Formats: sequence, C-alpha cells, structure tokens
Amino acid sequence: MAGSISEKLETALGAAIVRSKPLSGGDIADVSLLTLADGRQVVAKRPRMDQPDTTAVEKMMLKHIASKSSLPVPDVLFQSKGVLVLSYLPHSGAANSEAVATDAARHIAGLHAVRPKGSKPFFGFNKDTYIGPLPQQNKPTDNWCKFFREHRLLAMAGSCARTGRLPQAVMTRIENLADKLNEFLPTTPASSLLHGDLWAGNMLMDGDRAAGFIDPAISYGHNEMDLAFIDLMGGLGPVFFDAYSELTPIDDGFFENRKLIYQLWPLLVHVRLFGGGYVSQVEQIIDDLGF
Repeated sequence: MAGSISEKLETALGAAIVRSKPLSGGDIADVSLLTLADGRQVVAKRPRMDQPDTTAVEKMMLKHIASKSSLPVPDVLFQSKGVLVLSYLPHSGAANSEAVATDAARHIAGLHAVRPKGSKPFFGFNKDTYIGPLPQQNKPTDNWCKFFREHRLLAMAGSCARTGRLPQAVMTRIENLADKLNEFLPTTPASSLLHGDLWAGNMLMDGDRAAGFIDPAISYGHNEMDLAFIDLMGGLGPVFFDAYSELTPIDDGFFENRKLIYQLWPLLVHVRLFGGGYVSQVEQIIDDLGF
C-alpha cells in the first residue's frame, strides 16, 4: 500500500498496521486482513489494476444497508481512491447447516421488509451500482417487469453478446423471452431492499449463525431476485426457504418459473465475467421456460 494512503489509514484507524495477511477476495480485488498495533483486525480491499475502482460505491451500499436494516454488514472504517477498509467479521464456517440457514433466512427476510421511501411503487435505486466489477443499471421505474426486462435481463445479455461471450442465437432467444415477461412477472410486487449478490461466498457463517453479509449489489426490487440467487449459488437448501416463508410468504409460481427467470441474471453476470459453461446453463433455463 502506498505510503501516503498507509499514513492516512493509520490516522483514520488510530493505530499503526503491524501485520498484513492475504485473504481470498474473488476475482476483482486484493483483500488483506490487517492487524493493528492495538490488537484490532480490519479488512482492506484494493481493486486490481485491470478492474474498476468500486470502493466508493461499495462504501455507499454498505452504509445504506446499515442505515436501513439490521442485516449484519461490515462497518466502513476508511475509503479513499483505490482502497476500502472495513471492520472484520470473524467467522469459522457453518457447524450446523440447518441453524445457519434458519438464521440467514431471518436476516434476509428482515432486509426484504425494508421498503423505499414514498407511497408509489419504486424499483431500482437513486444511482447505478456494481455487481462485482460490472455496472448495474438502476434507473428507477414504477413497473417491475419493465425494470427487470430493461435493466437486468436485456442489459446484461446485451453486454454478453457485444463482448462475444453470448452467441447471437442465444441472445435472440432471450429477446423472445423478454417480449413475454409480462406473462410471468408481476408489475408492482412489494419493493424490497435487495442485497443483490447472495452467493455462498458473500454470506459469512460462524457455527450456528450467519455472522455477516458482504459485497452487496443493492437496489430495490422483487424479493424473489435474492431468493433465486440463493437457490442457484447460496448453498442453503430447503431449510432456508422453509424458514424464510414462515416470516415472508413466497407467492405461488416462484419455484415453477419466476425462479428460473430471475436466475438468468446471475448466470448472465457469470457469462459476462467467465463465459464457458455458464452459457449452457442459460440455454437450459431458456429450454425449460419453452423459449
């Protein structure tokens, strides 16, 4: 870390950095566990040179979640160009899978109970954000089906096609599905605060509880977006959905078709980032939906 940033960081934290240990941080940032002279541990994230600097947006998203909900997220301790420092949330993995799934359901149902301000339906956010290193369009609208079609499904599929990650034949099938989305998706469901990137690596488990949730990609939208993500990549299983539905009933049709439609979003994100086998998963969903 550059000296000037290091000095600013030590001033902000009130203690010198005495040790740095690399942590696994995904594909877009170098992540380190820093030990301070007073014994505290914090996490420093630095975007890699070939990736966008998302630190200011991540700071905003974490602060928004913390101010609006009780979801356990890291405290933002410092942010400057190219560096974000967060409180460390200790976690040692799940010792009781059913208990952590139930606890995660409690936290996520609480997050989804947060509504946007105002009396009119509102989907999106007051600024664009990121999912990983990819821009996430959030232009607000009062029509959820339109929002999902334009700012999630077609926006990411189009990016995949333009960068050669998605064959044109598959893009055409997605466009055909997009034209029929109003047959599957509600226009004005309750609008929930979404984490937006609930895969297993972003849910920190500790023993029998969910210790924290990291790396958000927030917006306001249909709660089923997060549920579909968890079903695809969260690793929590049926216990999670049973516990969640006791707190927030899941409408009929989610498991039959809406789940598949919403899972196209994270799969297309992965197509855009990694290509490969994720294209076949997208095609399988389109097959299952009859397009």
